Amino acid sequence: MDTWLPGNSNTVMLYLPRAVGTATRRPSSFSTRHDKEKVYLKGKDKIVPPFRFGVEDVATKMWFHKLAYPGQCLTNSHLDIIFYYLRKKGKYAKEPKVKFTTTDCLFFKTIHALYEKFIAQKKNLSLITAQHAIADYIRGRKMLCGSPWHLCDHVFFIIHMETESHWILGRLNIEERRVYMYNSLSTAMKDSAAIKACQPFAVLLPHFFALFDEFKKENKPICLDPFEVVKVDGLPQQTSNDCGCFVASFAEYFIDMKPIPPIFDVEKHRDRLAVLFYKYARMKEVEFIDSEDEAPPKGPKKNLS
Repeated sequence: MDTWLPGNSNTVMLYLPRAVGTATRRPSSFSTRHDKEKVYLKGKDKIVPPFRFGVEDVATKMWFHKLAYPGQCLTNSHLDIIFYYLRKKGKYAKEPKVKFTTTDCLFFKTIHALYEKFIAQKKNLSLITAQHAIADYIRGRKMLCGSPWHLCDHVFFIIHMETESHWILGRLNIEERRVYMYNSLSTAMKDSAAIKACQPFAVLLPHFFALFDEFKKENKPICLDPFEVVKVDGLPQQTSNDCGCFVASFAEYFIDMKPIPPIFDVEKHRDRLAVLFYKYARMKEVEFIDSEDEAPPKGPKKNLS
């Protein structure tokens, strides 16, 4: 797949131990304990100064370790940073293949909290206002490198099934009024739970769209019926705790308009992500580079007269 970060991952060497306690020779900063949470010796896990990734700083080597190796769950931090760079890829590409934007992990928490309140109050429509945080997401104002949704064809959602400890991907096709659900751990029970996790998006977003004239066609009222939730079939399936990597890769395959392969090499995809982000962070650090979206806010101009 195309990269959204500079550089070729094949040219970078990044030492991250496959398994603590293997016979492989390792730098002295690595622990010999068989504990995924304690790979590094005390005091050797810090990155100083932290790597700046726009939406979040990364201050520990464990962030990269968890990203690089199969069987380790990705965190909100990993997915928020990955999807930020996917947004940058779409926004700044000379000829983007797909008009899209994404949300973040906070959006998922926000819309789920509102949905619970909405249902508890017997579908109280007064909860849905243009001042709500979700409306700001739709305007493209809530995140770095966000885009107004009415200028996009697709919106990607990071969805966490908390009772299952499982990440899935949601993709809203605005024209079709459908939410496509990508699940890398597909069983009848898991799919039922995944579709349920998509309901807050399907039920609430039509009401929020009705607040914006940009979504109206020929001055006709917007349909308030829930979006259809469609399960995407034929996806490669995870065999370990790699759902976060599948979510990121499913999104990138769609953005690049490439078919998702039936056989998914998790180790290859994780290696690629970890090396690209590490190399990019080091390049920014050495060359003092910040994009406009990542740079600190500029202060008022000084009067030189």
